[in-house]
Amino acid sequence: MIYKSILYILLIIMMVSKCILNIFGILGLINILNIKVCHAFISPTTPFNTWHCVDFIKNIDTRKPHAFNIGELPLVVWFNSTLQPITTVNVCSHMGSKLDKGKINNGCLTCPYHGLEHNDKHAFGNSMIFEDKLWWSYEPIKKTPPKVPFYNNKKYATTNIKIDVDANIVDCAFNTMDVNHPAFVHNNMFGFGSNVPPENIETYKYNNDKIGLAFTYKSNSNLAHLKKGLKKSKNFHIYEYPYTSWSRVSLPNGEHLIVNVNLLPIGPNKTRWFVTLKYNYWNKYPYEKLLMEFAARCILFQDQLQLSKQSMENALKRMVVYQEIFDNEEHIEDLKKMFKKYEYPDNIHVMKLYKCHKYK
Repeated sequence: MIYKSILYILLIIMMVSKCILNIFGILGLINILNIKVCHAFISPTTPFNTWHCVDFIKNIDTRKPHAFNIGELPLVVWFNSTLQPITTVNVCSHMGSKLDKGKINNGCLTCPYHGLEHNDKHAFGNSMIFEDKLWWSYEPIKKTPPKVPFYNNKKYATTNIKIDVDANIVDCAFNTMDVNHPAFVHNNMFGFGSNVPPENIETYKYNNDKIGLAFTYKSNSNLAHLKKGLKKSKNFHIYEYPYTSWSRVSLPNGEHLIVNVNLLPIGPNKTRWFVTLKYNYWNKYPYEKLLMEFAARCILFQDQLQLSKQSMENALKRMVVYQEIFDNEEHIEDLKKMFKKYEYPDNIHVMKLYKCHKYK
């Protein structure tokens, strides 16, 4: 009986060893033949498989190709005869000309160098129009991009602002969820910050890619004069990893301001912000909307100026930051854990993605 058990154990060991050798043999053959495995062992679509906001549709001339970058990945989008967006790499597969200077003929994008036509068969990734913005993703893990609260509510006016900020995605993300910088960055004539710290702070953990934050805040006297009866606002923030932040500021009399920010990495230390404001006050007359936009641009400029002073991303900065955490920054710890997995879409990621695409 003992001998039989030993034989069974030896047999199992031999079978497992054979399987392991077969696996290594297959991997060796893959390397020899230069075969690219896209999904079994690596994830080349990361970090491209989330939805990236490209631009507000109002900023895009659909009669011409439109160039944009996702990190180091150069892309170009054009609209076919039914105004459906098609995106491809902004490098012609013939002799490498940029395609964004080409022309659109019968729904095809024609290369300006030799006239090679590009159609939907040349599509690279997925493009869609959602809530009046153009979005792109490669094999998106979610069906649709993140939504803006109250976007389709006709009682809410809409203001769109696009700015470029000289800071990386991580610094920008933390700024959108930071409750302490308004007292220093926005505490001026055109800001909302005050010396009174936020109160009643509560944090919410939804899942691995979303965190929430609620608090009450006393804005400075200038804003209080503009909003009669304003003593404290109720604030609720959400950050949805990796690129979306939105906040709701609740004022007296059922008035609300929604500030949605979609971030787009356009350089290692450069981020494009697509800001959407939705509000149900100061929206009756054109001058009121202009006042809202002016106030928003002033506040965004203050953030833009401060973020330009951030240290460039490097090993030293990663060692230094977050050694000190304030008592009201529990959510910052959660955000820090969330961004541990973030990777900037650099040339290495671009090459992995394109190789995967090519050998499908």
